[in-house]
Amino acid sequence: MVIGRKPHVTPSHARFAPDATRPRTRPGDTLSIEAPAIKVARTSPALEKDPAMPVSADAAVTITGLPLAENTSIRSVVMSLEKYRLRLPRGLPAADTQGIRRFKGREFVDIAAGEIVQVRQDVVTGEYRATLPSEQSVSGPRLVLDQRTMIWKAEQLSILADIGNAMSARYDSELIGLKPSIGRDATAAQGRLYEGRDDRFERQTSLTVTIIARGLSQFEPRHAATLRTELHATHQIFSDARNGLAANYAEVAGIFQGFFGTQHALIKAKFADCLSRGEALSKEYQGPWGMEKFVGVAFDQDRRAWMYQFDFHGRLFISLNHLQTGDFAAVLGHEMLHTNRVNRFKSVGPGALDFFYLDARMGNALSRPLPVYDMAERVVSEVIMQGGMTVAYLDGFTSDHSRFTAGVREALGLAEKLDVQTAVDLFNAHPTVRTSLASSNADSIIYAATSLQALHLARIADSQLLESLLNR
Repeated sequence: MVIGRKPHVTPSHARFAPDATRPRTRPGDTLSIEAPAIKVARTSPALEKDPAMPVSADAAVTITGLPLAENTSIRSVVMSLEKYRLRLPRGLPAADTQGIRRFKGREFVDIAAGEIVQVRQDVVTGEYRATLPSEQSVSGPRLVLDQRTMIWKAEQLSILADIGNAMSARYDSELIGLKPSIGRDATAAQGRLYEGRDDRFERQTSLTVTIIARGLSQFEPRHAATLRTELHATHQIFSDARNGLAANYAEVAGIFQGFFGTQHALIKAKFADCLSRGEALSKEYQGPWGMEKFVGVAFDQDRRAWMYQFDFHGRLFISLNHLQTGDFAAVLGHEMLHTNRVNRFKSVGPGALDFFYLDARMGNALSRPLPVYDMAERVVSEVIMQGGMTVAYLDGFTSDHSRFTAGVREALGLAEKLDVQTAVDLFNAHPTVRTSLASSNADSIIYAATSLQALHLARIADSQLLESLLNR
């Protein structure tokens, strides 16, 4: 799906018709190597206590260690979990949607049927690592969740990745000790601050495309200049939208209804938080560490940009064949909204998902006539928020609808899995479900922000014009 920063002009109506000759490029899904599964948004690196967690004494749950079982063939590839394994006791609360069992301030994850390990979350990277109850600092391996099975596994090691990260850490220490009098700017080390070379995310990317630049310093000057310009424009989208929201213009309610439905009042605070997080993130991506989180690939047919669900380096993979000035700011904003905790960043992203995309070229696949607005994405969003979603529209982007169906199921609190047609029917029938999904949908958030920006800039221009007329 093509998303980009649009000029504030009224486009021709032909823009809203599907174009069979033009590929529907779009930002990629927030990809997970383990599975194309739902990414659960974390709005804070600190996990909140589960109100349903038992409050009885620790004695109510007895955790017993398991006998050790050596396996040197596995240990050569994966850090061992042997000394961390525990039997699953009776009475331990069920795992939440993140696959985490919580009890009395401690957290456990399943590593096999009837087996668990205690874990702690790294406050810097957001990663979960195995730990022992007796240790003050985490010593165990990093763990990743396979959401198909809800089983956690030790992350596979990459020698090259470890070497790259060790080098990055060394140069990071050098930069921390630099003083302005030395005359060396942090950006001079760009290219050496890149983290994660040859890790599992790079290897996954290399299966289909060729990586040609790691960090903005390795991009061609014209591409680097374009990204810097678009990064600044992304920051302006979030900043102007936040100012427009604070100004409480009369038109804001109409924008909210178009992108979040009739129940939009329920998520206004959440949307405001997304704008603040996006503004902070877009600023950090312009800093020395942020510049090293861009990876250039030579050519991708369908994706303009994408990131991986469990990549705590927060890298944005950019298809250089789609990179254009004035057309990429919303793309970058969309991807930033997918982040949670990003390594080296103080800001924490809202963890938005891709439940559905907003693309007017697929508008004819919706079940209702398209209204007329100056933003094509709002045209489609308003029909969807009125209950006009169809399976044909979803099929226009991907054949995997697991995120959409899981989102509907979670919003309604249903236990059983849904087929896509049933999920679409329930989505169309329940306004609160539509609002719930849209409030966590990256396209809905970024284009609502872009629409608010246009409103805010137009009001500023009107005010300046009026002031100039009065001063004549």
